[in-house]
Amino acid sequence: MADPLDAAHPGRAVVIVDPGAEPRGGGASGRVGDLSEFLAGLRRVDPEVRVLYLARNGEATPSGYDGRIGPTTDAAALRAFLADGTVANGGQARRVPETAGRAAEVPSCETLAPSESIEPKLAPARGSRAAAFETGHELELLRTVTAGRPVLAAAMDHLRAQDGFGDVRYADGAEAGSGGVPRSTAPVRVAGTVCGALCSDTLAPAALAPAAEWLGAWLGLEHEQARLRELAFRDPLTGAWNRRFFDDFLPTAIDEAKRHRRALTLMVFDIDDFKRFNDQHGHAAGDEILTECVRLLDTAVRPTDKVCRIGGDEFAVIFYEPEGPRQPDSHHPTSVFDIAERFQLLLREARFSKLGDDAPGHLTVSGGLATFPWDGACAESLLERADQLALEGKRLGKNVIAFGPGCRRLGGE
Repeated sequence: MADPLDAAHPGRAVVIVDPGAEPRGGGASGRVGDLSEFLAGLRRVDPEVRVLYLARNGEATPSGYDGRIGPTTDAAALRAFLADGTVANGGQARRVPETAGRAAEVPSCETLAPSESIEPKLAPARGSRAAAFETGHELELLRTVTAGRPVLAAAMDHLRAQDGFGDVRYADGAEAGSGGVPRSTAPVRVAGTVCGALCSDTLAPAALAPAAEWLGAWLGLEHEQARLRELAFRDPLTGAWNRRFFDDFLPTAIDEAKRHRRALTLMVFDIDDFKRFNDQHGHAAGDEILTECVRLLDTAVRPTDKVCRIGGDEFAVIFYEPEGPRQPDSHHPTSVFDIAERFQLLLREARFSKLGDDAPGHLTVSGGLATFPWDGACAESLLERADQLALEGKRLGKNVIAFGPGCRRLGGE
């Protein structure tokens, strides 16, 4: 779950997925492809990873998981699962099928009576000092981590609720040397690196050290979950967000824009004559074009805008400022038009080493801009309108980004 992915801790990794944290549309009744791609992404990171489903009230386990757990599953059963791929169920043990995918064959360990809580990291033996902080109420912390939310505040609340730990506080590197000198401190380590310290004016160092180990395990788990999410939602070649992220983020951003009565613009585009570049100069040259295209676009957009690769040489940019414009004189979508034109200029001026001196002209893109709420009220209609404008722009000639009624254009030469 955290340290098992570290080279210094070679234990088998496990990812526990809360139903609410599954990819949008995933699960037994949604778009199976989204869930399958998510699980495949985890297994590309670590082929030995075990992915478990957090099931409740006897609900069916979606296909693709290695097993399932329930809220009452104890740590011993999870360790046994990681050790040999077997799960005790009703007094019997059976091996996890080598090929996951049939929900009826997914093993369950949720019927076991709890003897201890789910541990924040599964690699330590039962004798670990951190075991003193297993209270049986850490399921909420696990849900916090699997949902991608910060765990530090929730973990500290949980820790301070323990008898005698009411004054314990966390200090990061910058805060550790400020204020009064506490009676005791204990370093908090993540993957062997000190990231902060627990401080107390009442507890002895020997009592504080196990709490620091426990907190470090949760922070390490949070770090690994964030890394796995990044790998699952990033295009490995260009570093742009991938199609899975795009499909999840766009509807969420539009819903937020509706609530706050803000505009959002979607730009879709592809690279003009990309196939010809690929055929004449090879795939390495094509990869360089795609990577440099994303790099240039990242320099042109704002920090909150999302650059996504949604196909081979097809890209989408979600222009959205959740907190509103940073510049008082910035007006949406005029500011977006300025960004799009700046990107076109950067791309035309770029030079690509793998294309050589005989490259035919400048690199250009063609696409369409659609703005919520005028061009579409939902993700599907906005994407459809942007695609339509892109096709109309192609008919006007290359190096065109089309927008608005009548297919107005940016940057055409």
